[in-house]
Amino acid sequence: MISRRMTILALGLGLGLGAFAQPAVADPNYLEQAISDTKEAIAAGKQMESASFVEHIDDAYDHARSAVWQTPVDPIRKGIKYLRKAAKLAKGTSLDKRIDKATEQAELALEQFQSVK
Repeated sequence: MISRRMTILALGLGLGLGAFAQPAVADPNYLEQAISDTKEAIAAGKQMESASFVEHIDDAYDHARSAVWQTPVDPIRKGIKYLRKAAKLAKGTSLDKRIDKATEQAELALEQFQSVK
């Protein structure tokens, strides 16, 4: 019995330590991805492509949320607020005025993201 318990304990410790012994994978640079997606959203907004604009804004928002975990600074937080406002303005509409306002919000977000670098 004791040898069986020791075997199970040793096996459990070996598996547990094996999980920590794996090499670390470098995290992607989320801020760069947020900047890239925001630029693509701005380009789509200037062409009045609301569906593409919203898709890129959503991607930029996801990447910016991840970036703020890596680098918790105020410009990224402000950029996220601008992205949220841009998405709110552009979702469910194809009105030129609303797309223009949403594009302006995306441009403000881009300025915030670029100020971090």
